[in-house]
Parts: sequence; C-alpha cells; structure tokens
Amino acid sequence: MKKSLFLFLSLFIFFCCKESSSKRKDLNPWLISILERDLEPNVDIRNQEIFSNTLPLKQRVDDTDAWLKPDDSGIQLFHNNKIGLGVLKNSKGIHLVSLFDISRGIELLNNTNTSIFRIHLSSGKDTIRIDNESSWNSTKIQWNTDSKYPSLSLHFTNPLHHKLKGFSVVCQVEFHNNFTHWTLETIVPEKGLSLLESEFPSIYAGPIGKVAEENVLHYPKASGIATPLSYTKSINYSEVYPSWKATYQMLGLYDQQGGLYIASHDPTGSIKTISTSADAEKVNFRFNWPAPNMSLDGNGYKLPGKIVLGSITGDWYEAAMTYQAWVKAQAPWWPPVPTERPSRIQDISVWVQHEGGDPATLVQEVLKFAEYMGVPIGFHWYRWHQIPFDNDYPHYFPAKDGFVEAVRKLEDAGIRVMPYINGRLWDADLDDFKSEGIKAVTKNEKGEPYIEDYGNGVRNAVMNPTTQIWQHKMKEIVLRLQQDAGTSGVYLDQISAASPKLCMDITHEHPLGGGSWWLDQGYYKLLSAIRNEMPKGTFLTSESIAEPYNHLLDGLLSWNSQFQNQKPIYSAIYGGRISIFGRYNPVGPEKHTALIMRAGQQLVFGEQLGWISPNILKEKAPADFLRKMAQTRYKLNDYFVGGQMLAPPIIHGDIPNITADWEWWEKPSDVTISALQRGTWQANDGRVVKIFVNISNQNINFQIPDPMTSKINKISLDAYDLKIIEEP
Repeated sequence: MKKSLFLFLSLFIFFCCKESSSKRKDLNPWLISILERDLEPNVDIRNQEIFSNTLPLKQRVDDTDAWLKPDDSGIQLFHNNKIGLGVLKNSKGIHLVSLFDISRGIELLNNTNTSIFRIHLSSGKDTIRIDNESSWNSTKIQWNTDSKYPSLSLHFTNPLHHKLKGFSVVCQVEFHNNFTHWTLETIVPEKGLSLLESEFPSIYAGPIGKVAEENVLHYPKASGIATPLSYTKSINYSEVYPSWKATYQMLGLYDQQGGLYIASHDPTGSIKTISTSADAEKVNFRFNWPAPNMSLDGNGYKLPGKIVLGSITGDWYEAAMTYQAWVKAQAPWWPPVPTERPSRIQDISVWVQHEGGDPATLVQEVLKFAEYMGVPIGFHWYRWHQIPFDNDYPHYFPAKDGFVEAVRKLEDAGIRVMPYINGRLWDADLDDFKSEGIKAVTKNEKGEPYIEDYGNGVRNAVMNPTTQIWQHKMKEIVLRLQQDAGTSGVYLDQISAASPKLCMDITHEHPLGGGSWWLDQGYYKLLSAIRNEMPKGTFLTSESIAEPYNHLLDGLLSWNSQFQNQKPIYSAIYGGRISIFGRYNPVGPEKHTALIMRAGQQLVFGEQLGWISPNILKEKAPADFLRKMAQTRYKLNDYFVGGQMLAPPIIHGDIPNITADWEWWEKPSDVTISALQRGTWQANDGRVVKIFVNISNQNINFQIPDPMTSKINKISLDAYDLKIIEEP
C-alpha cells in the first residue's frame, strides 16, 4: 500500500515540476522526504485522493485567508520558499511532522515527531495532561499571506476530556526568511481550571544531514556546551533558566553545513526549564513554562516573546550571532556600551581571591601578587566579616578588625577590592529572621519557606527579591561597603547563579509561581536602587554568568565554566559588553597542567583571568604562564572591552589535545581541549586580533590563511608561548 502511494505521488510531483517555476522545483526534496517517512500509524493512507490533494493546497498563495474544512484531513505543507512546515490533521488533533530547510533540502525534525506542545492543568485535586496530537474534538488551520510575513494559525478547541470544557489553545506561526516564529496562548475558563505548566515547544529533531556522526548538539550550560553526537550514548540536559546551568535561551543541532536553531526569544526572562536529550535515533528539545498564578482558576497564559525554530548556515557561532541580533533589538538586559558606564572593573586583567585570615598578612600577600603580575588586578575578599561563612547571614557587620584600613591600603595601591556578601540568603534560625525575615522569604505551595543547606548544617532561607525588606537590606549592606569602607566593588553571591523560586506567598503581591516577577519586580528593582546611589566608578558582580542580569551587573564570575566541550557562546553574545572573570583554580604541584589549560582558554574566551590564591606564586611554571596571559590581556583590553568576539580563526595542522583533571564537582572531571587555544576579537574601531596560545610543553606547527593575500602563513609556536596577529 505504501509503495503504491509512493508511485502515485511521484507522478504527481513530476507533474508539479513541469507546471511550476524554478522555485517550486526546490520543494521536490521536501515532498520526497515526506513520502519516505513511515506515516502509516498517523494517517489513513487508504484515502489516497484526499492525502495527495492536500499536498499543493497550501502552496496556493493567491488565497490569502483560507480555513481548511473541518473534515479536511491529511498532510498540509506551508512555506515561504526558504523554510517549510508540515502538519498532519486528523480527527483528534494536529501533528507537526516536518520543519524543512528548503534552501539546503534537508529535514530538521526527526521522522517520528508529531509533537508541538504539552499542557498540564489542575481541576480540583486532579492533574490533567493535554497535547496537540490527540486531545481535541475540534481543530482548525488558517493560512494567511496578506502581510509581510506569511502566518499559520492552529486552533484547538472543545477538548475530549470532560473536565476541560471551555479550555482552548491557539498556536500562531510566522515565517521569517529561514525561521518560523511561534506563539502559544492558553485560554482557561474563569472557574474550575488552573493552568500549571506549558511545555512549548516539545519536538524531536535530527539527525541533521546525511552523516549523523557529524552532528553537534549545543545547549546553554555555563559558557555554552557543543558536544559531538554519536547517537550511541544518551545525553540528558534539563535546567531552570535563568541560572548558571541555563545561562541563555538558545540551543541547536548542526552538522558541518548548518542545522537547527531553536530559541526562546523571551524579553521578559520568565522562568522556564530548558531541556534537551539525545538517544540512538533522535534529539528532544523542550521548554517548560510554569504558569503565573498557577494555583488560581482562570489563569490563561500567552507565553511571552516568540519561540524561534529554523535553519542556520554554520555552527554554534552563527547561532550565537542570530541570538545576539534578537537580544540587541528586544531584550532589556543588553548591556550599555562600557564607555557609557565606566567602572574600575573594566581594566582588570587577573583576579586573586583570598579566604580571610589576618588582614595585615592578607594585604602583603595581595600586594605581592599584584607586583608580580604587573597589571591591574581585582581582589575578591571572602571572610572579611566576623561571622562564619554561610552562617548568620545577612549580619556581615561588624567586619574584622583592620578591614577598613586594609581596604584603603589596597585601593591606594591600585588594587580593586571586592568583598563577598550573599545576595539571596538569610539564616533561618536567627531571631530577626523569625520576626522580620519570615515576611520576605519565598514559600512553597504549603506556605513553607524554601530552605537550603550547604553542608554545614545551617538552614539558609531563600529571600524574595520583590519584598521591600530584602531590597532595603541588600542596599544598606552594599552601600556601607562602597561608601564607608571604600571598596571598588561588591560581589553579591548567587543572584545570577541560582534559579528563581516558585514563590506562592500571596502577600508578596506578585503572580504566584511562574512568570517574570523574579526579575522585573524583584532583582531589577533591587539592583537598580543600589546602582542609583553607588559611588561613581564602583561596580557590582555576582556568581556565574546568566544573561538577564547583564544590564545591572558590571561583572559575572565564570568560575563554573569547567566542562568538556565548552565553547565561548556566552562570550560571543555578550563578551564585549560585560566583564566575565575567573575560573575555579585550585593550586598545587599536581595541578599545573589544568591551571595552564584554563588560563589559555580564558584569554581566548575574553575573560579576566585567574580568581586564584596568592599561593600560585609558589608554583613557578603556572605563575609565569598566568602572568604572560594577564599581561597580554591588558595589552589587548580594547578588544575585550567594547569589542566583539568573531568566529575562531581557521587553522591547518596536526594539533594534539591536552587532558587534565579540572577538579570540578561533577565527576568525572577530566577535560580534554586543543593544545592550541585560539580566538578572534574585533575592537570597536574595526581592528581585528587573532590570538593563538600553546598550552602544551611541546612546539606546535600550524598554518593559517592570510586574509590579505590568500596565501598560507606557517607558524611555529614554542611550548607555553603565544602568537598575536593584529589586523587593521
């Protein structure tokens, strides 16, 4: 039966080619790919006439506003000559069966995909799950070309489940060049139902292209991960955005020519779980959105922004540039030009961090480190307070004796001092928490405070940033450090690292559960109030990179960019606009290889180096290498502050890899990277620099094309050396 259908439609396709323009011919690979798929479980192929007649139905662009008939089932194809979308309509739903790159002639979805969304609702004590494929008595499709961008509307009404009366879903798709822009709105009746979560999109993709082994999956963990896929072992990534494990809202799957771009262009930064997983046959992508007011009836939700699915030509860098273009145009967190908000963090090349002790001894160690490095340094000061670490927060004062004098001595020497405080925790066992803090703490659906324990037995409560109590508390501490003690900066731990809590306390006057309130009603107001009174030139930082805080923080500690297959995706998007600094750098005789690897990678990623103990000076080889990297960064500061990362330079040669244990918490922590680290940056005035760092103990020979003459330049780089090529 399937063979006879293939022959029937092959004749039909041939007829279309004879009668159509050259642009129509580009659709043949798409139609053939549809025929080659096993659609028998999803479509009644006995009705060949209806099935085949639907193929050209949506190719007619003269009918600008056409509803499909209610009984018009089968596959419908929609396109703008660059990207194509295929849906299959049956009696109970609409299946997404194709996302086709017409220009390249490849399918981007997996041949098993039918999913678009999954929705969870509550009706009393019952949780009800509904999807686009099989949950509806009535669905409609509308195609509209009477605008600049053709659009598709998918309407889902009259659910099969008897408790969902009055519930409906509208999914809109606009075609923008090689991308489709999706929105999802749930309409919930005023009584009897509450939306809990929308999973959108929920799709299966890949393999991309003809050679599955060439596929690469990238996702937004830390600086960004781009891991080769063999489709022989599983990969599972699922993290809450925004946080250090989900730092931006974009993923993708590509081969050597390009592939799938998938992103949430959500300018509100609403909380969502970003997930991808891979098995032997396919890759799953999904975004899960907790609903605002999730416990209240009638909480219909139109997801903010757009979900963008489409095709790119290139790899993770081209995906980053696509995402960056959206951020620049629409996201409120695109940072200002550094010259418009100058601060003393911008020319720091390397960081030292210290965990306290006698201030007088500490000052001498930091001064010695600064003298050895010979460039502006930052000093991250932990345990400057009398209370124990992760205990008795937020009572940081009084400081240790001699703290203010030590700060002034270091600042006078040109060292930028940045003390530690925690930006989100209050010790839940303190009396003032029980009397005051309890009013401002985040609470779960049972009314219980969210409590975290970091291994010392202290019960730390996660505070709600929308509350005046917490906003005033943070402002008081930060300004006391900067105005009274004279520190250049203050580090507010965990703000950008930790994900939002789904607070259900109605007295806080924000939407219950999901949404964007953690940012726009919370930390945006908290940080803005501090910035309004900060001394000129001072700065704020937090733990880990996470995009929605970029415009209100001056620096982000990238200490947890410690993974195999990590790429500078975050730096490509934001690197010239915000200071990214530091890696986890344990010091010791057996740690030299890892220290050198990280320092070389940090330089080409555009990061401020180090975040390291002054004891590194006892280890000559890594200390010398770190100094070389720091002094190089200082010379190239114009590229890293206000500049833009370009795609890594192309090289030719037999380049070895280097492996060492980076001693991260997630095991195994061995990391393997190229012995030749390389990066390209463009300054604001158009100058370009290419950076090559040999992190191995052997000479490396390689070739690079000369952009001016198209000749091949041969370069020989000694062990632990670097090569800088500046182009006008």
